[in-house]
Amino acid sequence: MKAKIEVGDLHVQAITTTSGIFISQINYANGWRTQTKSNSGFGSIVGDSDTIENCIFIVSDDDIIDSAMEDNSMLISNNKKPENSDTIIHFNGIEVELQSTNAAISIGDNSQSGWVTRSKSNEGNGRFSGDTALLHNKVFIEDKDIVDAPIYDRHLNTNL
Repeated sequence: MKAKIEVGDLHVQAITTTSGIFISQINYANGWRTQTKSNSGFGSIVGDSDTIENCIFIVSDDDIIDSAMEDNSMLISNNKKPENSDTIIHFNGIEVELQSTNAAISIGDNSQSGWVTRSKSNEGNGRFSGDTALLHNKVFIEDKDIVDAPIYDRHLNTNL
């Protein structure tokens, strides 16, 4: 089985966490997962000519146990490439403006299984993109957890 893949120019604005662009005949991406917990005093802004002025952002996150994430999953896969599976790939260019943590750009046959990402954050404000001005603001974050963000990861990932 032969495949010919032709791509001109590929322009991507953003590849977010635990996601990807795969260009090929055979792609395996099994068992990808993400767990996120975040607290923001003010959310995210995407836009042009935004102004946030004279604000107070408060995050109070005083849990006894915060963000307990336990993963006991098991991933066993049998990703075999078929015989005579040649892939010819031609492309002019790939342009990615933003690639987040645990994201992939893959050219050619691949097997990427069992990707896991976990995060916990407390932020005075979220993420801003574009033309945004912050003027004369105050941020207060209080996070007096007894146990904060324990993560137990006990998964078996094998590719047979």
